[in-house]
Amino acid sequence: MVYANLAGYVLAAGGGLVLGTIFGSKLTSAVMASIHALESRISTVEGNALARPTTVAAGAHAAAIQSHAVAVSKLASAIEKHAVAVDEHGAATVAAAIEGHATALVASK
Repeated sequence: MVYANLAGYVLAAGGGLVLGTIFGSKLTSAVMASIHALESRISTVEGNALARPTTVAAGAHAAAIQSHAVAVSKLASAIEKHAVAVDEHGAATVAAAIEGHATALVASK
């Protein structure tokens, strides 16, 4: 009788193990499918949330680049005007030096 009870316990445990494994496998598959679907939805929400600031930032960057281009253009114009002024000053300085040298030569004769 004791051996029959032990055999019944072993069979019940074995059957429980088999049924538990099958049920656990199905449960794990269902939970993993739910988790993957949730991850997919979260990725979509994150992508949408990050896309909006990127387009706003792109517009801000484009405006900054345009502003920078205008500033560089103004700087180039100022450099050109400065170069002309330096050339005029240099020519005036050379002319004054020649005139001073010529006056000194005339005075020394």
